[in-house]
Amino acid sequence: MKKGYPIVLVLILVLSSCNNIPSIAGIPSQEDIKVIVDMDAAPDDWASILYLLKHTFVTVLGIGVSCGVSYVDTGVANTLGILEHLEIEDIPVAAGKDTPLVVNHEFPTPWRDGSYNFYGLDLPTTTLQPSSMNASELIISLIENTTENVTIIALGPLTNVAIALEAEPSIKNKIDEILLMGGAIDVPGNVGLESDIPNYVAEWNIWVDPHAADIVFGSALPIRMVALDATNQVPQTQAFLDRLEGVMTSPEALLLYNMTTPGLYFWDQLTVVALTNPEVVTLEEHCIEIILDLENHEGQTNSTEYGCTNAQVAVSADASTFEDLFIGHINGDLPTTTTTITDVPLEVLVLLVAGSGVVILVFVLLFLMKRR
Repeated sequence: MKKGYPIVLVLILVLSSCNNIPSIAGIPSQEDIKVIVDMDAAPDDWASILYLLKHTFVTVLGIGVSCGVSYVDTGVANTLGILEHLEIEDIPVAAGKDTPLVVNHEFPTPWRDGSYNFYGLDLPTTTLQPSSMNASELIISLIENTTENVTIIALGPLTNVAIALEAEPSIKNKIDEILLMGGAIDVPGNVGLESDIPNYVAEWNIWVDPHAADIVFGSALPIRMVALDATNQVPQTQAFLDRLEGVMTSPEALLLYNMTTPGLYFWDQLTVVALTNPEVVTLEEHCIEIILDLENHEGQTNSTEYGCTNAQVAVSADASTFEDLFIGHINGDLPTTTTTITDVPLEVLVLLVAGSGVVILVFVLLFLMKRR
């Protein structure tokens, strides 16, 4: 070996270590996030799926439909209709259990009947067929047949997710986290506020199937819960619609425009943006207890001091940042790998400069050795 080569090898090793330099603030990780979505096929669910489908770093492996706002079979057909409209044919969609595990709770009938006319969206009847598996079977199959870990995104009642965890506990080993929209901590629930049901502490998704929620929160899996505390801070407004109308160019953005209803909230939409950009919400550690049998409190997500932390709970949200990210990604015009120099912390700049210096030094030494 020529005597100059050990120096070069050492320098190469040093250079290789520069790969561990922290990522620049503002640049999302390039790692692909594999997700399975379980939802109840309402317009906010579909808008959330549009975001996931458009995001550079997310791969949707499959979709399950739970017993929520939409009737399950109709929700499956409608979801397939949206995928076909977008010319997406390789994402399986499966029907879940059409009733909760134990209770007979359900969303108000007029809300559910809205699924029959696609909640007013003008889309043709689909020719795509649902999965031959039910939703919990699909969740298990996708996890077992995927080499990488997955994130489960639950945007409706947790029935299908709970059944899957109970039926095949081994899948927990390949679940990075469960990200869910549901619950309320320091704000009232929305069940009693929006219906004649005398429950003012529970949020709809948890209230519909509290026993399923109890299973999920007792699973010991990492859970991020986007609660009403946060979603109450991101209302759907006419100003949002006007802004979207002024910039929309993609088919997904046009669908989003028709799925947005001023007066409602971006419940599920905030949840999926929190997947890719956690900074859009403020998280707190909580030990969540699901109330199962206290009259008019079923489904309450009670934060207790007893027991270990079992959830990171989003308790507030940055509405402006959320809207920027949501519109930008769905419209396909938001850069995902660029940043300004002012976004880069000083210590990261120092490391980057040092790394650049190593590169220059290697080339200089190679040049000098060649001349020798």
